[in-house]
Amino acid sequence: MLVTPLAAQQPTDTSAKASAQVTAPAAAPASPVIVQPAPDQARGFDAELRMALFDVTMDHPLSALDRLEWLRSSPLAGSGAIVPGMRAHEDLLFLLAESYYRLGMRDGFRRAAASLDSAAPAGRYAGVIAAQRMLDAYARGDYASVRSLATTKTAGDRGLISLVAGLAAVQSRDFTAAHAAFAQATAAGGQFALYAQYMDALATAASDSTKGVVALAALQSLSEGQRGAFTEQVRLSAAQTALGAGQFAAAASLADGVPATSGAGAQALLTKAWALYRGGNAAGAATAFREFATRYPDLPERDEARLMAGQILLESGKSDSAEKYFEGIADSISGELGALQARAATAMTDASRALVNARVAGSVLVANASAGKVISLPDDEGAEKARIAAAFAGTSDSAMTGSPPQILTNLGIAERVDSAVGPAFPVRVVFAPRLDARTPGAYADRTQAVLATDIHLALASYRLEEQIDAQKTKIAALENLQRLIVEGDSGLADNAKQIAVTEDSLQAMKSVLENTREKVRNTLRLQITATRKVAAENVRLLDSTKTSLGANAKGPEIDALTMEQQTAGIYSAIADDIERGLEAALDHHPAFVLRDSLVARLARAHALHDTTAAVLGDDSLVVANELATQRGKESNAVIAMRTEVEAATVQRAAAEGALVALVDEELRARATGLVARLTRDREAADYATASAAFFKAMDASTTVPGGAIPAGTSTSPGGASTPPRQ
Repeated sequence: MLVTPLAAQQPTDTSAKASAQVTAPAAAPASPVIVQPAPDQARGFDAELRMALFDVTMDHPLSALDRLEWLRSSPLAGSGAIVPGMRAHEDLLFLLAESYYRLGMRDGFRRAAASLDSAAPAGRYAGVIAAQRMLDAYARGDYASVRSLATTKTAGDRGLISLVAGLAAVQSRDFTAAHAAFAQATAAGGQFALYAQYMDALATAASDSTKGVVALAALQSLSEGQRGAFTEQVRLSAAQTALGAGQFAAAASLADGVPATSGAGAQALLTKAWALYRGGNAAGAATAFREFATRYPDLPERDEARLMAGQILLESGKSDSAEKYFEGIADSISGELGALQARAATAMTDASRALVNARVAGSVLVANASAGKVISLPDDEGAEKARIAAAFAGTSDSAMTGSPPQILTNLGIAERVDSAVGPAFPVRVVFAPRLDARTPGAYADRTQAVLATDIHLALASYRLEEQIDAQKTKIAALENLQRLIVEGDSGLADNAKQIAVTEDSLQAMKSVLENTREKVRNTLRLQITATRKVAAENVRLLDSTKTSLGANAKGPEIDALTMEQQTAGIYSAIADDIERGLEAALDHHPAFVLRDSLVARLARAHALHDTTAAVLGDDSLVVANELATQRGKESNAVIAMRTEVEAATVQRAAAEGALVALVDEELRARATGLVARLTRDREAADYATASAAFFKAMDASTTVPGGAIPAGTSTSPGGASTPPRQ
């Protein structure tokens, strides 16, 4: 780019200096300055970060992560240089952490968050990152870190932070801290306030068995005037609390208010059955127990509910019906137990692999959690797109809200298992709790490792596609260039034809012009010769006249004769001059000048054509060779990315294998627990069958003393005469 020198751009001075410049010698004009813009890395870094934010908010996570990881590897990212008004290293770490978090790559998130905390511990992003780090720590069972973060970070979403801190305190059995945290979450308002009140009531019931009435009042108050899944779970918890407090009528009424289609429907029906049984409504309890066993055959309490229905028959004096009923239960359990023991060796491994491959192991195995007591948050909780954009812009995110949390239920788990492993797999295994339950940390870490390798593979594949597209674009550009060269050759051929036609026409015209020139030359020479002859004849005649006059010639006559002689000499000289300049005059004639110009131009056109043809020939050879190279093999960048994809595939297979092993161990442990439970239930059914036969043989009365199910045999989470615990 050419620009005028700076001095030439200044306004003209009209003072004495200007007048002095009038007499000063003119200065030589300054040569133009060629400006080459210097690279502005800070501005480019800022633009790249803003493009990454755009990718995040437009749901292009792989593009954002690819750009951010490339930026982090650049020298400027680690230089720490800050230009006023430009985004810097802190912003890069924040967007990188958010991208990892939204994609579920929690290891990467933790590393980026630690780097951000080290670089700017009290920076603008500290509050946003704090809530996310707490959620991540809670998912891994690191409750100490959750509570530490809650006390050290004062900024961020206080509702979410306080709620998670309260849940961590409950897990640590620090109910005083839990109540304080839940109170803070309630005071913060927003979407977590109701959940904080709910969890506070449950913490009250869990901290002291004598506070069941207080917890029940809080739960009933919370459920009034509300609708939806949350209210149904609150009513279920209220019903269970009322049952534990001995308020059987209230428990049955509360449980009856939960729809059967609800996620809390199964536990509500079982709670209702126990409430009716404990309240003395044996017939209603038997109906509820049988309905539960029929409607929810995959749940662990199914056989206990069937045993309780038989127990009620026996207590009602119907020993004959009870005997047949218990025999049927024993046969059913024996068949299920035999099938489970036969398939346990191989079915668990195949199912584990299928669940991991379908990426539903996490949603399936959370069935081990207490239904209605666990909140499930969206994966991007605390990292919503609007929240990230607001934090990046430096505006408050206090008004930002994400998706509301959901209370964990078993609804839909059987369908997910069937879709992943097929209907032949005993779904009851995934619902059976294991006695030695693992801490969530190991399972969360391996699940996250699989997810991280999924993303790494997806990112490597994305980069591979970029390189393949780049090579395709290069091939397309070379093909287009080759087409242009061919078109150029075709145009040159047409030009060559035009030059040849013009040369032929010019050659013909040259012959005509040469003939015409010769005719003009001959005509002029004839005229020159005739003029010379006339001049010579005049001179001869004048000489003869002067001789004949002799002495008689007077002065005027002599002068006239002399003038005529001079005129004849002038004509003769003119003829000589014309003859000497004849060729030059012909050469300067417009027709001959134009001919010479056309000849010169045609010569230049011919030379330019030959040069262009030679250049196009060389270019065609270069393009053809490069095109053959690009078509013949993949570029080095593509080969490198294929290697990275292969490495990511191997890493994913290893991570999947580790998770499959963990899920396999989990399913085997649950299967073992289910086998033990079924064995106890079958033994209870056998004992009840024998008891019913005994009372039938003894023609016993309608009241069965002592009950039919042996003492110590669990027919519910709390024993035969104890309702299920919360």
